[in-house]
Amino acid sequence: MAFFRSRERLDAVLIVCCLCAGLFIAGFSRLFPAQEEEGIRLPVLMYHSILKDPKRAGKYVVSPDTLKGDLQYLKERGYTTVVVEDLIRYVDQGTPLPEKPVMLTFDDGHYNYISYLLPLLEEYDMKAVVSVVGEFADTYTETPDPNPNYGYLSWEEIGQLARSGRVEIQNHSYNLHHQQNRKGAGQKKGESTEAYQKLLREDLTEMQTALFHRAGVRSTCFTYPLGNMNSASEEVVRELGLRASLGCGERVNRITRDPQCLYGLGRFNRPANAARETFMNRILE
Repeated sequence: MAFFRSRERLDAVLIVCCLCAGLFIAGFSRLFPAQEEEGIRLPVLMYHSILKDPKRAGKYVVSPDTLKGDLQYLKERGYTTVVVEDLIRYVDQGTPLPEKPVMLTFDDGHYNYISYLLPLLEEYDMKAVVSVVGEFADTYTETPDPNPNYGYLSWEEIGQLARSGRVEIQNHSYNLHHQQNRKGAGQKKGESTEAYQKLLREDLTEMQTALFHRAGVRSTCFTYPLGNMNSASEEVVRELGLRASLGCGERVNRITRDPQCLYGLGRFNRPANAARETFMNRILE
């Protein structure tokens, strides 16, 4: 009889424990909804040059008014801009991301970022990721030509943007932004993986060093020129300690606590001729 009474007490304890566990799991799920399980939705917008002349508008050129309208659109709908460092802190430390995060990226390092982008970021209290090319910065440091229509940022100006608190500077290669012979940072047909990785490793290392010594920037992300990437290139990116990479594939990202989710992030190119509502709905909704 004593055995059966002990067994009954044990069963009762187990039932209570199961109920408590169920309540805990339910409460945890309410605190950390499917967002944690499925990943936080992160749309990334990709811009290039910003020019006033409407004749120059196109696939990779928008006007300051178009950019201003985009920022206002995002602001009115409750989106908060994030940069790569915010994603790294979330992955490493669990630092919360905004309820509706969005990333604004600007490629190549055009001089017009100083003329148009920075003032708009300040006006709308936003941040952006600017990815620069070392070769361009060298040229415009040696022969300055601060013309928003065709100029690029010098090393000093890159540092100026980084110190503004509105711009995060990232690595867009030192000298791989071409389409002759090699398409961007891609692997050429018939090129061995060893030779390709050596070239990429040397270029990215040179750019990391230049960013630090000439602009005071520690880059954490590689932005692929022309979006040309593969598993061999991603291996080099990780090997060099870069924590993220940006491609050109158009997809919305899911950010989790897994560090691997920050590689090969998708982006949506913003062309001048796309109606704002149509373009934004495709990405945000």
